[in-house]
Amino acid sequence: MKKLLPILIVLLLTPALGLAQPSGSYATASAGSSQSRPTPDAILRMGIQDLQTFLSSNQAGNQEALVGLIRARIAPQFDVQALAEWSGGYWYQQMNPEQRKAFTTKLAKSFFSSLAEIVGGYAGKQPEVRFMPPRRIDDNEVDVSARVYPANNYPIDIRFSFHKSPRGWKIFDVTTNGISAIYYYRKMFNQRARQGGLEALF
Repeated sequence: MKKLLPILIVLLLTPALGLAQPSGSYATASAGSSQSRPTPDAILRMGIQDLQTFLSSNQAGNQEALVGLIRARIAPQFDVQALAEWSGGYWYQQMNPEQRKAFTTKLAKSFFSSLAEIVGGYAGKQPEVRFMPPRRIDDNEVDVSARVYPANNYPIDIRFSFHKSPRGWKIFDVTTNGISAIYYYRKMFNQRARQGGLEALF
């Protein structure tokens, strides 16, 4: 998971206060109103402001509060089902419904738990972020790119890939300096399945 640190770090940009409702599961998100749903670039811009406010507050060192923030405001901005399906690839197609559910839940818990550990170290060290104009792929897909300037480190180029779902715009992939989260996970899952079989994935 340490190899995925650059991808998880840039996920600091993702949550948006008031744009998602708390969820009892990492793998599912509550459906919102179809009216006044934010655009992908608005989600990211508001997310930066909201998370930086949290990291600058006296709650920044409270791990429980941080986990709650991630569950309530970050996880619902992702289409975790799509991430699981596309990163699982061939192996996902071989799973039965119960196995797919277990695989998706395990992937999401690992993904967001790692994020919570990393975000906790960013209190008072928020990076500068410069946005690029959104790029529309088609009517149902938009990429939002940005360059992140961490303190005392090299810039990170990131691209958030959104697609339109019944619950509004959701992130299905994040690419950091040319490395896609879907590609990273697919490579890892292929290796695990070849060594331990399908059961090694859930």
